[in-house]
Amino acid sequence: MVEKMWNMSCTKLLLPLILLVTLCGCGDGRPQLAPVTGQVLLDGKPLTFGGVMFQPDKGQPATGVIGADGKFQLSTFDPGDGAAVGRNRVRVTCYEGQKAAAENPDAEMALGRLLIPTKYTSIDTSGIVVEVDSSGKEVTIELSSRG
Repeated sequence: MVEKMWNMSCTKLLLPLILLVTLCGCGDGRPQLAPVTGQVLLDGKPLTFGGVMFQPDKGQPATGVIGADGKFQLSTFDPGDGAAVGRNRVRVTCYEGQKAAAENPDAEMALGRLLIPTKYTSIDTSGIVVEVDSSGKEVTIELSSRG
């Protein structure tokens, strides 16, 4: 009888705790991510080096390196894990120094001259917004040398 009462008391105490943990989740606090890959074009031709950043409304940005074919893959916490699901403002960089770094990752990078219009280098001025859904995204980012 005492054992039965003990079990009922434990159940009454543990049930709210279990519900609380279930509602709050047991995650590591990271946002939901989805794979994002794509290509950056400048005047219709692949941008052959540089960087891409997706900044969600809240949280850690995702970044990617632009390859010789203009393609990139985004990472937030781990290589290739993608970008935060939801609205992301985008910025693109392409400085002379990024070409040297792409060709020799051990080289010290000095930015040098900007090779794309300045407006694309800031999430506040680029005008590029990408909505990432939970299944991921393949995106083409089209830039114009006229800005």
